[in-house]
Amino acid sequence: MISDEIRSFIEKRGVATVASVDAAGRPHLALGSALKVLDGDHVVFENWFCQTTLRNIDQNLCVAVAVMAQESPTGYQLIVSVVHGFDVALLDGYQPGPQVADDLQALTSLVVRVEEVLAFCSGIHSDLPLGG
Repeated sequence: MISDEIRSFIEKRGVATVASVDAAGRPHLALGSALKVLDGDHVVFENWFCQTTLRNIDQNLCVAVAVMAQESPTGYQLIVSVVHGFDVALLDGYQPGPQVADDLQALTSLVVRVEEVLAFCSGIHSDLPLGG
C-alpha cells in the first residue's frame, strides 16, 4: 500500500499531525515524530503524547495521520488503525513530590496499520485512496 515514493516522503519529514477522537467523537490533534515505514502496510512514530491522545486511542484505534512537506502545501493523509503502542521512556521528576501513575509522561511509540493513503493538500483533490 505504501509505495517507495510515499515511503521516502514520509521518512524525510520530522513530524506528522495525528488526529484522534474520544468515544463521544470529540477530536484531538497531536504531533508524532521519528516516522518510519516498517513495511508496505505499517508505520511507526513516537512522541510524548498527552493523556488525551492516549485515552482516545484506548477508546478508538482509528486515527488519521497527516504528513506535510514544509516547502509546499502538499502531503499525504494516512487512515490507520493502531496495532501496538509501547512506552519507550518515562519522565521521572517532572513535578516535585509523589506523582500519580496516570499523570506520568511517557515517550510512546505507536505502530499503525495503514488502511488508506490519500493526497493531502490545500488545492483541488479527491479523497480517493492513492494506489501504492
